[in-house]
Amino acid sequence: MYRYFRYFIVDRDKSIEQHQLYDRILKYTSVFGGIQGLSILITFIMTKVKSVLIGAAGYGITENLNRSIDIVKNSTNLGIPFVSVPEISRTSSEETVLVTRSWALLTAFIGLILCAALSGVLSRSSFGDNSYVRHLAALSLAVSASAVTGGEMAVLRGMGQLRSIAMSQFLSSLMTLAMTVPLLWWLRLDGIAPALVLTAFVTCAVTCFFSFRVFRYSARPFSVQILRKGLGMIGFGVFFTIAAFLGSWAWLAVAGYLTRQGGTELTGTYSVGYMLVTYLTSMLLSVTDSEYFPRLSSETDNMERVHVLVNSQVRAMSMLSAPLVIAFIIAMPLVVFVVLEYEKFYAAISLSQLAVIGLFFKSVSQPIAYVTLAKSDTKIYLLQETLCYLLLVICVITGYSLFGTPGVGLALAVWELAYLFVVLIVARYRYSFVMPADVVRQILIQALLVGGVVTLTRFAGLWTGTVCPTVLFALSLWYSVSFFRHNTTMVPGLFSKITARFRRG
Repeated sequence: MYRYFRYFIVDRDKSIEQHQLYDRILKYTSVFGGIQGLSILITFIMTKVKSVLIGAAGYGITENLNRSIDIVKNSTNLGIPFVSVPEISRTSSEETVLVTRSWALLTAFIGLILCAALSGVLSRSSFGDNSYVRHLAALSLAVSASAVTGGEMAVLRGMGQLRSIAMSQFLSSLMTLAMTVPLLWWLRLDGIAPALVLTAFVTCAVTCFFSFRVFRYSARPFSVQILRKGLGMIGFGVFFTIAAFLGSWAWLAVAGYLTRQGGTELTGTYSVGYMLVTYLTSMLLSVTDSEYFPRLSSETDNMERVHVLVNSQVRAMSMLSAPLVIAFIIAMPLVVFVVLEYEKFYAAISLSQLAVIGLFFKSVSQPIAYVTLAKSDTKIYLLQETLCYLLLVICVITGYSLFGTPGVGLALAVWELAYLFVVLIVARYRYSFVMPADVVRQILIQALLVGGVVTLTRFAGLWTGTVCPTVLFALSLWYSVSFFRHNTTMVPGLFSKITARFRRG
């Protein structure tokens, strides 16, 4: 019986290369996951404090401010945090780092000026009046700091400094908690903009601390000779910027639509619900940004190798994400009770339980979508992302119109599924990418388990809706552990150590 069922749970490809790939993915996911877990714990504390000090309305204001400055950030940073990573990864040279830092500092100046100049327009588009002009003008400092942070983070990613990236994120979270909580306690809603500025500068300072240890800082933002050397990289960055601008506009349109429909309280509920999902996303997918993307970028000349890397990453990420998503869905009411004020944010439970389904689809789509980025395929990337963000706005408006607040969460999940189909189609016809049948089988089995948990949690009674999802979580976890046990050397080694310790005991 077990031999028959093994066909559905175990990958039959046991080549040494495959084992090494999965070992690498698991190793760096565990490194990032452990430190990200500490960062998330700190962020949960921060979230609890903010829910008490500024409430749902404060989260709504924060969401609109963030989306407003995101438009400026993504319109001026030329995609440097991503487009420079392949160049740094391939050359590992001081000259490439100098070019990256010079462009990053130049975009920091441009972002600072542009955000300050457009603060009135941004306030009216987000809040309907000029009441937040001075807040947005102050946030021009955050835009500038974020541009510098993006350049330094690109240096760390390109040089494979994964532990430094993880530690910088942890220390940034810790220092942000220590500095912004007193500010919000003192100023309440008026402290939101200063807290965002302080957070940006803390993150920038910590990231610079680690990146300066790799390459001594040097930048020439007004040297034509230096900037000219980065024109090839920036050429793709322009397309990246256009796509990022469309993305920022889409998220701002979503926040604005929800504010018009239900005020800042509704936007705050949506913001909190999606923020909780983002915590989980950052823990799981940060390794894809920091480890997989540079590795993929260095192999773009060999498409056969690219297909192997993509399928391995997809397989591993789907196996890691499914149990986490299910656990999140089951634990969501408890998380809201502990982290937030339950009565104020009760509606965020159903929203986040449905939205987190999208994380499972994102864990599959992101490794595939990064092929376009790694190959600097500008027109295809722009087309792909434009369609993606158009679908986002359509899905959210339709979801809220039909099902209210839970419909927003469902819309975000449907949007991620639709995006998965988009990147699959693009990869198939542009790069001849094919997902093997066993990979599809594994994804579908985990998707069915996730879907079963969502259905039971939403529509079953208290007993059935608690016990049965727990059983499905155990099945999903066992399925994932079985996969890694038969396709890595790390997991069998861990089992052997545990078994040996019990025997000695």
